[in-house]
Order: sequence, then structure tokens, then C-alpha cells
Amino acid sequence: MITFDHIAVTALDLQSGITHVHSQTGLTLPAGGEHPQMATHNAVARFTDDTYFEIIAPNPAATPPTCPRWFDLDRVTKPALTAWILRTDDIEGCLIRAKALGFDLGRATPLERGSLKWRFSLTDDGKTPMQGAAPLIIQWDSPGPHPASTMVDLGLRLQNIQITTPQADALTTLLAYLGLETPPEIIQGEVTKIIATLGLPNGAEAILS
Repeated sequence: MITFDHIAVTALDLQSGITHVHSQTGLTLPAGGEHPQMATHNAVARFTDDTYFEIIAPNPAATPPTCPRWFDLDRVTKPALTAWILRTDDIEGCLIRAKALGFDLGRATPLERGSLKWRFSLTDDGKTPMQGAAPLIIQWDSPGPHPASTMVDLGLRLQNIQITTPQADALTTLLAYLGLETPPEIIQGEVTKIIATLGLPNGAEAILS
């Protein structure tokens, strides 16, 4: 089984990411936690009990990592919605199936923070495959409820994800092969871009990019 887990805004520093999201939604995501293995930290808010919204950035107080940072954070220049993440209970199988189709989504890399343990698809250079259009894959290995269930609920709800990519047909094929039943809206275009439509607590909508 593979399904949606979360979206991620990347930023050069966490405060600029928080400010970027506030400018588009009027809401301020609270600080989340740190990822020592990647030298990053985040701010998070739940969409539902098992889906959420993340802002992630390099952590200047952390020891530099021994590998490229995930989410292509070593190359980020401005805050933007740059990643969407799918959840599975068979990350190794997903990566093998993708590779058999000609897509290298990276390696299933074990990570942890406190009691949380998970595996994440990481490429050797830290980049997101397909120039950022392809999903990242996560498998939560910790027992108990999904981490989103303990995150603050600001009233944000994810309504739609739209991905523009020069490789629209390839991405559509990949997602079908992985077994994603409800894929995002995929549009053929020259420049890769991810846009999310968010429902706000006042009933309005916000477009996040």
C-alpha cells in the first residue's frame, strides 16, 4: 500500500520558511524537531491524524552532516513548496519497482529522532528525482499512531496538489506502477513546480507554492 503522507516547504533557514508560509496562508507553523543525521530542523502542523505539512531547513546549530542533506537543502535559495512525500509499509519494494521501470528514487535510509524511527528514500546527491516532481518515499517504523496525530492542528486542510513537469507522462506512469490510487493533478510544462491548494480555518482557500 502507498498513500499520501505530507508536503514540504524547503528554505535556506527555518524562519524564512515560516514567514513564506504565513504570507500565503496567514498561519504560523510552530517549531517541530531536529534531525541530527541530516543537520536539519522543521516546523509542522497536521492536516489529519496521518497527514501533515512540514517546513524544513538546514539547522545552523547542528554538526554538518557526512552526506548531502535531504530535500536538496544544500542547494536551496528561497522558500518554496518543493516536495511531496508518499507513505508505504514496503519502501524497499517501492524503490525496487520504481527502478525496474527506470526510475532511481534512491535508497531506503534509516533515520530517527527520539522515539521516532523511519526510513526515507535518499539519493546519493540529496536531490529529489525527476527535477523535484517525483515523490519522496517514507516508511514509519515506530509503533503507535502516526506522528501527525500529535502535531498542532491549525485548521489547515490539503485540498489538492498540482505538479507541473516536463515529464508528465513518465510521472503518471511511475505513480500508477507504484499503486497510488489518488494521484495529484499532473500537468505537462517546461518548468517543474508544485502547487498545493489549502483549506483555511475561516473557510477560504490558499494557494501555496
